[in-house]
Amino acid sequence: MTARVWCWTPNPVLETKFTEGRRIVSAGGKGHNVARQLRQWGVPALSVVPKVGKGWRRAARKDGLPIREIPIRSAARMGWALVEGPGERSDFFSQDPQWKKSNWDCCARFLRRKIQNRDWLVVAGSVPSRPRKGWWRRLFLALKNQGVRIVVDGKGQLLREALEAGVEWAKGNLAEVQETVPCKGGGRGLAALREISQGRSSLMVTMGSHGLALGQHGRAFHVAAPRIRCWDATGSGDVVTAALIYGIRKGWEIEKVAGFAVWAGAENAARRSEGVSRLKRRGVFA
Repeated sequence: MTARVWCWTPNPVLETKFTEGRRIVSAGGKGHNVARQLRQWGVPALSVVPKVGKGWRRAARKDGLPIREIPIRSAARMGWALVEGPGERSDFFSQDPQWKKSNWDCCARFLRRKIQNRDWLVVAGSVPSRPRKGWWRRLFLALKNQGVRIVVDGKGQLLREALEAGVEWAKGNLAEVQETVPCKGGGRGLAALREISQGRSSLMVTMGSHGLALGQHGRAFHVAAPRIRCWDATGSGDVVTAALIYGIRKGWEIEKVAGFAVWAGAENAARRSEGVSRLKRRGVFA
């Protein structure tokens, strides 16, 4: 059986966006966004969410990807976005849901039972009320023992415990990394993350128009972003995560993976979505 990519969004959002005279309602959350992009590229990805109600599920149907619900009830966050022009976006979100210990325990049981050897788990985005200390670390270590490949895109407790568990890839944008570890700049952030993981995790720090910093096997390098006219960069980090997984699954060299990730994220920020949706022949991205 082909290895699947389980993209878990602990904290889904139902977004209403106002742009260019239109009102667009969509199902979102970082893990869901990653799954949607991977499916466009032909990767067998699934979106994993708690039971967040009919409104979110109705909006998610148009994305055309399989959805697996963890059997716990959790209100979807509500989000509102106003895009007034290139690079001019304002976001507003309702409060994060509060989870009990039993909710977190149910998530762990579901993931350990459903995800198989050689599958991937992506955990991305914000999370509900903070789980007990060590919860993420124990989950990731158990899944690693089952042969699961893990990518984490987050901040705070989630990112730190992912590093302590030595997940395959740990990722965050510069603001998220600076919130997790005391650092200034992508290079120093990369070094601080490496110290926590003790070199066991490959690392990526995205820096918007400044590209990304990447560390793997004791080596660190920077990839510049192409110059674009940014319309709306929202979701570009999720496209980068999807590109990372796609390239690794293809067996590409890390330099090619990083170049593809930067290209895809920039195309998304420029809202050239038709370019991101298709893969150009022979891996030529720009």
